Amino acid sequence: MLTGLVTDVGRKLAERWAAALVLPGLVFTAVAATALTLGQRHWADLGLLRDRLRELTAGGPGAGSTRTAVLLLGVLAASFAAALLAEALAGPYERALQGSWPRPLHPLARRLTERRRRAWDSHDAACVAALHTGTAAEREAERNAVALVRPECPTWTGDRLRAPATRIRLHYRIELADAWPRLWLLLPDTTRLPLAESRQRLDEAMRLGGWAVLYVLLGAVWWPAAVAGAGAGLVAWRRGRERAEEYAELVESAVDVHLPELFERFDEEAHPVRASLGRTVTERFRKGAGARRR
Repeated sequence: MLTGLVTDVGRKLAERWAAALVLPGLVFTAVAATALTLGQRHWADLGLLRDRLRELTAGGPGAGSTRTAVLLLGVLAASFAAALLAEALAGPYERALQGSWPRPLHPLARRLTERRRRAWDSHDAACVAALHTGTAAEREAERNAVALVRPECPTWTGDRLRAPATRIRLHYRIELADAWPRLWLLLPDTTRLPLAESRQRLDEAMRLGGWAVLYVLLGAVWWPAAVAGAGAGLVAWRRGRERAEEYAELVESAVDVHLPELFERFDEEAHPVRASLGRTVTERFRKGAGARRR
């Protein structure tokens, strides 16, 4: 049974690795090879591309097979390297999408944040004024379209991912950053699994942004690659917003549903923790190993 479980997990990991890294890497390697072969001047010369491909695989029977094998190994190595680079770029892309920009862009970030904040304040004032007019729901929808909480980031995605911590602090008087690791240990698998899958989908959207950056950079050699990169970047931006919305909603929902368990577990009256018992409990965990002498 254990062997079957390990085999199943290994197969799923291999499928995920192939889908997330190998296949996009192969596509990028093919595009990069085309870009380096054609360049800007011959960007649509398919005849030149066929000639270069024929030259790479030319030779006698034995030499041709060896050259093809070496070429395939090179393609796989280049694909894997490109995938690792896209993975590395996913982090900066996510920070950029959240509004965590480098220092030279801080003035722009402040201006965008102030602009979003003024829009939110205007809609919030309209919500208050509409409480007795029957249109409060519409005004609230307009305000929440800007942000669920008063903006602190220059981007919608940054404020959406920040919203759960702010809303939980205001409503429950607890810091999510401190409570989340403890709460995670109490969550059942039926809650953990959707959270993990949602976070994975968000990571995949950020990885697509990393690929978009690579294609845009490749556009310096072959301009159609920049067009593909711009399209991928637009998709990654839209998908990132959707995935951020989904993940933030799940995080806040998990806290709403399971926070009473955390409060009960750390209730000093029901479950007092005495520091004087620390040494005794530690020795029990060690089962005498700490007192042994060689």
